Amino acid sequence: MSAIAGYVGNADPAVLDKMLNAVAYRGDRSDTAHANGAGIGYRMWSGRPGKSSGVHQNGDSLCAVSGSVVPRVDSPASELPAILNDPARLARLDGNFAAAWWDGDRKRLSFLRDPFGVRTLYYVEHAGVFYFASELKQILAIPGFRNEPDLVAIHKYLTFSFVPGEDVPIKGVKRLLPGRIAVWQDGKLSITPYFALREKIDPELAVRKPAVKLVRRLCREAVTKRLNGESEVGLFLSGGLDSSGVGVWLKQAGVNVKAFSLDFGKASVERDQAKIVAETLGIPLTFVKAGGEDLVPVIMDLVWKLDLPFGDAVTGPQYLMARAARQAGLSAVFNGEGGDQLFGGWTSKPMISAQLYAGLYGEDSREQNYLRSYHRFYNLEDRLYTPEFLAQIGPPGPRRALLAPYLRSENATTFLNRIRLADISLKGSQNILPRMDRTSQCWGLDVRAPLFDRALAEASFTLPPQMKLHGACEKYVLKLALQKYLPREIVWRRKFGMSVPITDWALGPLAGVLEDLLGPVSLKRRGLFRPEYIAELRAGHDQPNEIRRRRIGERLWTLAMLEAWFRVFIDGKGVSPGGSA
Repeated sequence: MSAIAGYVGNADPAVLDKMLNAVAYRGDRSDTAHANGAGIGYRMWSGRPGKSSGVHQNGDSLCAVSGSVVPRVDSPASELPAILNDPARLARLDGNFAAAWWDGDRKRLSFLRDPFGVRTLYYVEHAGVFYFASELKQILAIPGFRNEPDLVAIHKYLTFSFVPGEDVPIKGVKRLLPGRIAVWQDGKLSITPYFALREKIDPELAVRKPAVKLVRRLCREAVTKRLNGESEVGLFLSGGLDSSGVGVWLKQAGVNVKAFSLDFGKASVERDQAKIVAETLGIPLTFVKAGGEDLVPVIMDLVWKLDLPFGDAVTGPQYLMARAARQAGLSAVFNGEGGDQLFGGWTSKPMISAQLYAGLYGEDSREQNYLRSYHRFYNLEDRLYTPEFLAQIGPPGPRRALLAPYLRSENATTFLNRIRLADISLKGSQNILPRMDRTSQCWGLDVRAPLFDRALAEASFTLPPQMKLHGACEKYVLKLALQKYLPREIVWRRKFGMSVPITDWALGPLAGVLEDLLGPVSLKRRGLFRPEYIAELRAGHDQPNEIRRRRIGERLWTLAMLEAWFRVFIDGKGVSPGGSA
C-alpha cells in the first residue's frame, strides 16, 4: 500500500523519483526530502488512517515509514526517532512496516522491518552510494545498476519455493531480515535484532482454562489494535479455523465485515465451510472465481507485482481475491495467516514423526527432513539441473545452514517449538507474509495478519507443547478458544488447506503458458534445466515414488514462475511487462 526508497552518498537526487515511479501502484502520490549527503522518498495513498502523510523532515533529519506501527501512532514517521531511541518502545514495537531514519547530525542511516516481515527492505551499494528500497524493481531503477542473476539464490528458491535468507536472485543486492535494525555509518553496515522469540514455558498454562483465557484475550487484542478506525474491512475467509477465528474477533470488535472466499469450482474443498462460517457470523460472503483460465492473462503482471519468485500456486488466486476486495470499495482486509505457525499446525506432525523414527531408515538430519517438506526439487537436482548449472551452485551446506539456527536453537528446548521457530521465521516471514503483502498491495489494499502478532507469538512460546499439538489434534488451544463461537464441524474437523488444483490447471488451461515458459526453446535459451525431466512433468508424470498428483503442478508452477521472473527482472530489468488486469 506504500513504499520507501533512499540513498546515502553522492547520488543524483532525481534517483528517488525513478525509484518511486517504479512502484507507482503503491500509492496515488509521492514525497521526497533531501539533506546533506542523503535522501528519502515515500510513495503512499492519501488519507489512510494510521499512516504517515509524507516524509518527516526536521532540519537534517529525514524519516519515512511505509505501513503502520502497533501500538498505533497518528504519524509513524515523526515518531520514528523516539521509538528507536527508547528500548522500552522497541521491546513492544509491532505492526506491518518498513522504516528509515537519516540522522543528519550523526551522518547515520537506520532502517528496519517489522518483527515478522510483512514489509520488505532491500539494500545495495552501487558506485559509492548506499541505496535501500521496499521492492527489488526500485533497486533495478538505479541508473547504471547491472541486474545479474544470483544462481545460488535461485538454487535455494528451487528447494524452498521461495528465496530464503538475506540473499536475493540479483547479485549484490541483500534483503534485511525481519525484526532487524540496520545502521549504515562511515561506509559500514551493522545489523542487530530487536525481536526474537524465546521459549519460556509456563507450567500453569498446562491447565486448559488459563491457557484458553490467555489465547482468547490476546487474539482479540491482536485484531482490535490493527483496526485504524475503518468503518468496514474485508476478510479473506477460507472456511478454516484461523480465518474463521479472525472473523469472530472482528465481529466482537464491532466492525462491519465483508468476506471473500476463493471458488475453484468442482475442485473447491472448503467452499461449504466458508458459507457456514459467514452465516454463523452474519457477514456477507462473496465467492471469487479462480481457475487456470483466469490466471492466463495476468501471470506476467502477477510476477512483476510479486517482485521475487514465489513457487506456491496460491499466489495467483490471492491476486484475484485481492482485486475483488478492492473493486468492492475496501482499502483494508484481514486474513488468518499464522495459526499453523503459532499454534502447531498440521505441518508439524510429519516433522515430529520423522524425528521420532529417525535412524530407522537412514541417517537423515532434521534439516534434511525439513527441506524435503517443501516438496519441490530437493534431491532432484541431478534430474533437473544442467551440468553447467550444477557446477555453479556450490556445496549443499548453505541450505541446511539456513535451518540450523531454528531447528537447533538455544531459544527453544522442545522439538515442536524449534519447528515453530523455523516455520515462523522461514515459511511465515519469508514466504507467506511477503507474498500476501505483494498480492494485496498491488491493488492498493492494506492486508493485515493479526495472528502474526508480537504479543500473541511471545505468549504462544509460554504454552506447553501439548496445548498446541494434543496427540494428533493440531492447534488444540486455539480450537478450545473458538469452540463456543463457531460450529463444531468448523472447529474440530480435520484440516484440508487451500488445495489449489494446480495440476489440473497446468495440464489444462495453463498448458499454453507452460509451453511458452518451459518449452524446449525457452529451456535451451536459459540453459539451467534438463528438458527431459520437465517434459515428463508437462506430460503428467513425476518420479515413481511420488504418490500425490498435486506435486506435478506444484513443481511446474515453481519452474514457470522462475522463468517468468527471469523475463521480467533479468531480461526486462524490472520494467512492467504490461497485461495488468
